[in-house]
Amino acid sequence: MFYSVVLFFELQQLYTFRSIIYDKEPSKYVGELDVSFIFYFWFVVVAFLFLGVFTRYITLLNYIFGVIIFSSAIKFEYHVFYAYVGINFLLIFMPVSRVLSLDSLLQKLKYSTLYKPFIVDRKVLKINYVVPVFVAIGLVYFDSIFHKFSSKMWMDGLGVWLPSSLPMVTWNDASILLNQKWLMLFLGYLVLVFETVFIFLFWFKKFRLPFFILGVFFHVGILIAYPIPWFALTVIAVYLLLVPVKYWKFLASKIKCKKTSYTFYYDAECPLCNKVVIIIRHFDVFNTVDCLTVQGNYKNNPYLTTYEEESLLINIHGVTNSGKVASGFWAYVALLKAMRYTYMLGLIASLPLISSVGQKIYNYIAGNRLTERCTSENCAIPVYMPSPNERDDFLLKGWNQIRLTGAFWKFVILVLSFGQLLMIWFSPFIQNNMPKVTHLNKIVTIPYESSKWFYEDYIGITHHAVFMYGYHFEKYNYNFKIEAVDANSKSNVVPLLNEEGLVKNSFANGALWVNYTFRVNSPRFKLKQFEECIVPYLKYYQNTKSEQISHYKIYMKSIKPVENWKKNFLKNQINKKWEEIGKIEVNEGDFYYVWNRELLEINN
Repeated sequence: MFYSVVLFFELQQLYTFRSIIYDKEPSKYVGELDVSFIFYFWFVVVAFLFLGVFTRYITLLNYIFGVIIFSSAIKFEYHVFYAYVGINFLLIFMPVSRVLSLDSLLQKLKYSTLYKPFIVDRKVLKINYVVPVFVAIGLVYFDSIFHKFSSKMWMDGLGVWLPSSLPMVTWNDASILLNQKWLMLFLGYLVLVFETVFIFLFWFKKFRLPFFILGVFFHVGILIAYPIPWFALTVIAVYLLLVPVKYWKFLASKIKCKKTSYTFYYDAECPLCNKVVIIIRHFDVFNTVDCLTVQGNYKNNPYLTTYEEESLLINIHGVTNSGKVASGFWAYVALLKAMRYTYMLGLIASLPLISSVGQKIYNYIAGNRLTERCTSENCAIPVYMPSPNERDDFLLKGWNQIRLTGAFWKFVILVLSFGQLLMIWFSPFIQNNMPKVTHLNKIVTIPYESSKWFYEDYIGITHHAVFMYGYHFEKYNYNFKIEAVDANSKSNVVPLLNEEGLVKNSFANGALWVNYTFRVNSPRFKLKQFEECIVPYLKYYQNTKSEQISHYKIYMKSIKPVENWKKNFLKNQINKKWEEIGKIEVNEGDFYYVWNRELLEINN
């Protein structure tokens, strides 16, 4: 459920900025494929995934939409896109409908009859908890360390400090922590050790809780430090699978009431009433409602002694612990209030206009409901036969469901591991340190080149060179601030970088931050690339403003990433002065650049 919430907000961000990401000509021509309609369907699919309804089909649609949308954002891809594709692929084969889903409720409603309640199989094999962690975290860390081992920055323990000390990378000034050299070195080396051992040790139960605590700690840090919130929350969602089931059961026992606060009486021989009770029990998360049949139970309640059994059978009745008796429509209103998290629905239902409509609907349904008296045919079997045991359900000769499931997941792990090992082979650490690597490359290149597209686009297996000095920071020497000036000469900072040069209050987070920081601006600054790639952001900004933009002013400050720790490094970068180095004239939607000679000389 948490994963689907995070995915929904990631999609909401992509949809909001779709003109920047997907338009062929931003805000002018969307191209051959308008992705908007795909998002409309996908939002519904993710909502269904959250509710756990029609999950067998929904997970497949979720995967297909993910492949289309994420693979289309070529210039905006970042590592969480691959995690989404991989997780969505795994969800197709997982029993996501067994716990906290409407599918299980629909099963009970479909197959339960009077005196024969259907028992839903809620067992989930342990491997279903392990495989997503292996794919979305284990393989990512394992690939990542082969890049980190070749990085002086990481091997010197500065892999946490330097990215957090660059204003265009972080969105919070954490100088008070960054100035503690021992802390930064400790965290840098701890990340290295953690990512190295994770894939080998998380299989063992005794390591799962410590790994969960450490992993959540690291990614809460990422959430605070870097403008990639949905990446951090996605990984935290996967880490939740490491929490032992007994802790979830303990938590559930703590939030459930030891004593119910409302008793709901219904006719045991009314099929509709029995289905209503199934629904109530499904949604009674806090165990506040006790559902009892009128037959044989109402006389035990002192507040119902004055009621005739016939009147109790005709209308639904409910009794609170304080002795207040509600009947008919108002019994359902009291029920909603008693279930706590639906209290507001109960208040809304009790409003004059809504309650009058509700009473009419209730009276119509109650007046047309049927009863089914107990006979030898429908009362012969007290409990509906449970689903076949997974150990006894032989689908193939000598193969039960558990054995088939285990074999399938072992095959998946093998295929995914092979793909990740191909990626690792071409990491700098292997290429620079493996003897006779050139000769072996001729062999490994064949499966690598032929399968790379499949693994990346359809399974989410890729390289994970995250925050590498040589790729991302070396010769990243300039930061840019852009001010929009309207016809009244009023200026506002375009929300990419703020006055301090931090990624704060910026619409460039997540995929847009990666694109703007490392592809619009970039190490080894390229002026022509900047001119072309900044246009979608400025056009989007113009469309959000009611005032006409006459021109933009461009300011620059120099920065100098280093591979050795320095106190107050981030503060020093923030305190550097902005220098106006050019402007962009706007004329009928076209942009004309006027640069100072200094910038042109820098670029040359």
